[in-house]
Amino acid sequence: MSTQPRRHRRRRHRASPLTILFFLVLGLAALAIVVTVVTHLFAPSNDQPEPTPTPTATVSPEPTPSLAPSASPTQSLPYDFSQPVPESSAVEKSYLDDAVFIGDSRTEGLVLYTGLSNATSYAQKGLTVDTVFTDPIVDLNGQMVTVVEAMKHTQFSKVYLMFGINELGWAYPSIFIDKFTQLIEEIRAVNPDAVIYVQEILPVSQKVSETHSYISNEKIQEFNQLILNMTQEQKVYYLQVSRALMEDDNFCLPEGASSDGIHLTPSHCKNWLDYLLCHTVNP
Repeated sequence: MSTQPRRHRRRRHRASPLTILFFLVLGLAALAIVVTVVTHLFAPSNDQPEPTPTPTATVSPEPTPSLAPSASPTQSLPYDFSQPVPESSAVEKSYLDDAVFIGDSRTEGLVLYTGLSNATSYAQKGLTVDTVFTDPIVDLNGQMVTVVEAMKHTQFSKVYLMFGINELGWAYPSIFIDKFTQLIEEIRAVNPDAVIYVQEILPVSQKVSETHSYISNEKIQEFNQLILNMTQEQKVYYLQVSRALMEDDNFCLPEGASSDGIHLTPSHCKNWLDYLLCHTVNP
């Protein structure tokens, strides 16, 4: 009888309950970790970066348009020297306290018949824009000097000039204007701030205009235009004094304004002075 080898059965080892419990807890912990990781990876994030704000255009307020400065009582517009001095409020006769009147026999009559003793007068019959430089007609402390020389020793702030009636006979009106301009320059050399008024040549009567050898109202008007042009260039003030004497637009002395057709009567000299006092400037 043959003896067969004995088979050895392997004994199965069963895990203890503690071991099973340990692995169960470990598995649950691992599962919890996996779930947590997956949830964190796929869950929407609340930590998104804040969007960069889109810059908005700043609307600047439209500037308020500035208005051109308007003339006020204390702000005068530039003077128009191409026009005669306009009418203004009448000033007192004392306005002429520091004025000098320079001219021929017509100016002599103005000073004499209106009592302008408060003003200085360098006027003489036949005086011209030429002889103011050459003829010694002014008594200066006992010495006779020319008008131009006397001005260098005179205190003044205003000057009234009237020339032309005697110069109408000159061959060249341009010489008259040149000499007149030279006189203005001499006055400014003495007092640059002086207000210089240049009066137009007054008209003559119709009779004188028609009969005199070289004086006529037509020629006077031609000279007056030259004088106005000169005052504009020199920036001195032109006085249209004929307006104080004429009764209409006819450039002619009215009847009764003069005894000889050239020199004014006392009453018309008063009209002349009133015109000067109502036509002043304040530069």
